[in-house]
Amino acid sequence: MAKEKAPEAEAEAQSERKKLPLRLIMLIGGVLVAEAAVIIGAMMLFGGPAEVEATQIAVTLDTPEDEKIVEVLVLDGKLPNNKSGITYIYGTEIYVQVKKRYAEQVAGELEQFRNEIKADITAIWRTSDPQHFQEPKLQSLTRKVQALLADRFGVDQQSSEPIISKCVIVMGTGFRIDS
Repeated sequence: MAKEKAPEAEAEAQSERKKLPLRLIMLIGGVLVAEAAVIIGAMMLFGGPAEVEATQIAVTLDTPEDEKIVEVLVLDGKLPNNKSGITYIYGTEIYVQVKKRYAEQVAGELEQFRNEIKADITAIWRTSDPQHFQEPKLQSLTRKVQALLADRFGVDQQSSEPIISKCVIVMGTGFRIDS
């Protein structure tokens, strides 16, 4: 009979172990409900959020006239590339963005050295890899031309800022000219 009582005692001990987690879960749940009640009561006692009134702030950013950006045409022409062994001609316009106060200085230097600048840009075009002409925003060509023009125009002596803000290349699809 002692052997028969042992399984009953084990079953009773197991049921006690199963009841213990259920009691623990119920105790934790009760504590969480009591905590929530205390927090909500405190919020009601001390009042809700303060009244807030929205106001609109009108901000106008008027830039002085000589600080506005203007585009100056550097080159409008057809530039060749035969780096792949096949010659393509690209209809190209190159602009530089400068502050209006530098526009006359840039236009004057472009007029004075137009052929030298065109030769330098044509050299960039001729030595560029064919995949540079397939880039969506022509990043490689733009970077090379902007570096060339930034070196040429330099920086403002008084403010130490570059004269050229940005270079913009507008280029059409290349046309094959040899067979």
